[in-house]
Amino acid sequence: MKRIVVVLIINLMLHHNSIGQNLVPNPSFENYSSCPTSSGYIYEAPPWFQPRIWNGNTTNGSSSDFYNTCSNSLNPQAGIPSNDFGYQYARTGDGYAGIYVSFGYTYAEYIEVPLSAPLIANRKYCLSFYVSLSAKYWLATSNIGAYFSTDSLLFVSYSPNVIDSVIPQIDNPSSNILNDTANWMLVSGSFIAAGGEKFMTIGNFHDSINATFQSLPWGQGDAAYYYFDDFSMVDCTNVGINERTGEEIISIYPNPATTSISITSTNNIKEIKLINLLGEEVIVRNYELGISPSTPLRVTDAVSVDISSASKGIYFVEITDVKENVINRKVVVQ
Repeated sequence: MKRIVVVLIINLMLHHNSIGQNLVPNPSFENYSSCPTSSGYIYEAPPWFQPRIWNGNTTNGSSSDFYNTCSNSLNPQAGIPSNDFGYQYARTGDGYAGIYVSFGYTYAEYIEVPLSAPLIANRKYCLSFYVSLSAKYWLATSNIGAYFSTDSLLFVSYSPNVIDSVIPQIDNPSSNILNDTANWMLVSGSFIAAGGEKFMTIGNFHDSINATFQSLPWGQGDAAYYYFDDFSMVDCTNVGINERTGEEIISIYPNPATTSISITSTNNIKEIKLINLLGEEVIVRNYELGISPSTPLRVTDAVSVDISSASKGIYFVEITDVKENVINRKVVVQ
């Protein structure tokens, strides 16, 4: 009798632990086997990989990208925030991925990952992740989705064309064009599992006829390239999905702004930078000396930063606190 009770308790504990746990390993690309030395190294952030047989090689032939701050001094092509495809900070941590969601309307790249546990039939699962559009090209699209399968798409995809032979369980609405190059945009959805799904593939699953694109007034070619960060996949049959936020610690206003911005923070500020979309530091304010030689600026009231010398456009405000935490926000200068 005691043995039966113990088994029941263990089963209940395992079921409870599966609820609300993130089933996506390495969800924000923080773990890596080695720093990427150029673009095209998604396999350096295991267990993520590129589901293509590219020149007969799924490792060195991979074309999907991994970026990390560890590469800033090794090869800026794969660094953060500046890299081969633009300028963007990680939403959290030090890493993110990047792929061509489309190139020439037919070519596409993907990232795939084995889930930490197979999905259970008739359970509801909620997925969320964040994307940011590269400013290098002049296309934006809504066509980003997630396909869950019992086997890897590596075994059914051998060409660089769009994988339109499967239907993604989660697909961003066609009306939601993902066209922000400064902020991270949320993509989310839920579905009922058939059971046994063990792999998640991210990318564009629409052919050129059914795809939705928007032309933008910048860039150099007909491609849509996106960065990806912060994946969360949970069993939400009886619970909701929780989003991680850190928005409460920094406030910047007004936004849009013209001549100055005011910043409030719950932490002591060491440095404030205004950075344009090319990665150039337009304004730098260092508060390391602060109100005394050894005390950084303690923000109990709003700090005003003069931005009248900045041209009109979109900028990042990069704020470093005394613990070396770096927080960035977007501001529009009119």
